[in-house]
Amino acid sequence: MGEEEQTSGEPGSPALEEDGLQVPFQVLHGECVEYLGKAEGAVVALSTYRLHLKFKDSIINVPLQLIESVECRDLVQLHLTCKDCKVIRCQFGTSEQAQDWQQRLAAVMRPPVRLEELFAFAFHACGQGLHEEICRAGKHMRSRFKGEEHRMGFDSQSGWRISNINENFRLCASYPEHLLVPSWVTDKELENVATFRSWKRIPAVVYRHQNTGAVIGRCGQPEVSWWGWRNADDEHLVQSIAKACAMDTAAVKTLSNGSCVYLHTGNSHSGSDPEITNGNEEVEPTATPLRKLLILDARSYAAAVANRAKGGGCECPEYYPNCEVMFMGMANIHAIRRSFQCLRALCAQGPDPAK
Repeated sequence: MGEEEQTSGEPGSPALEEDGLQVPFQVLHGECVEYLGKAEGAVVALSTYRLHLKFKDSIINVPLQLIESVECRDLVQLHLTCKDCKVIRCQFGTSEQAQDWQQRLAAVMRPPVRLEELFAFAFHACGQGLHEEICRAGKHMRSRFKGEEHRMGFDSQSGWRISNINENFRLCASYPEHLLVPSWVTDKELENVATFRSWKRIPAVVYRHQNTGAVIGRCGQPEVSWWGWRNADDEHLVQSIAKACAMDTAAVKTLSNGSCVYLHTGNSHSGSDPEITNGNEEVEPTATPLRKLLILDARSYAAAVANRAKGGGCECPEYYPNCEVMFMGMANIHAIRRSFQCLRALCAQGPDPAK
């Protein structure tokens, strides 16, 4: 059915390809359904946020920003390729109808002229409730951070603290305003560490395993360059993360089989915190096995060394006692993109019994 045969009801209501069609989903705040039509065995709806296909026994719901390309195949089939590797095929009754829907989708897939045209802004402006609480700036964000800290079981009385050093993103634009760091590491030390890490992305903890007390942290590469620069506060912070982890009650309980932990910092801060063993007793370094902290570098060793020419590099095990540096050998972003494109092309192919 062509454009000239479509009907429209009240202002703001969707254009209908057939009378009697109903929107098959509950719209979000700020969402407007623009077109309603029928494909073979499905109702098709296009809104300012999504493409929705309702079949008899299933539903396909695709946010518009997830669609990468759309084309007509075999005259009556619409072929959509999504950025997450999904491929969607929709069959229409006529070639004119398939072309109409291709043009509509192509129009909404174009980049917006202004950032404010993105659906997220309409959703925020018209919505009520939780999303407003999330988007609104204020003290509630700190309470949400503290809620996550409590949910994962971080001990804020001894091993960990929330630092406000990045308030208003003054230290690092790509980090959150609140950072979880060992309680004895000062903000002054964190500022010094930021001068040594790429993009000022200091080592900060983002996850804790509730049963074992093990943690995961993130950071940028150290800027060691060809000169092999060091930073005592950075070395102290990395070791302090391991220490705070070992002070966790879950970690102590895990070691209740008779083993113990000794974390040697190798600098002037090494005597500031007790070593942990069963029953929270202090032990002599010479009588205690070492527990390593694993530093995962997503790059290959060659790529990490090559980055020294640009001022970057990787952690030197000699400067980070009891730390093991492991290189994951991931290719650069261009190779990863090509690999993903090949995977998506493979997924888009029809079934071939010969392969």
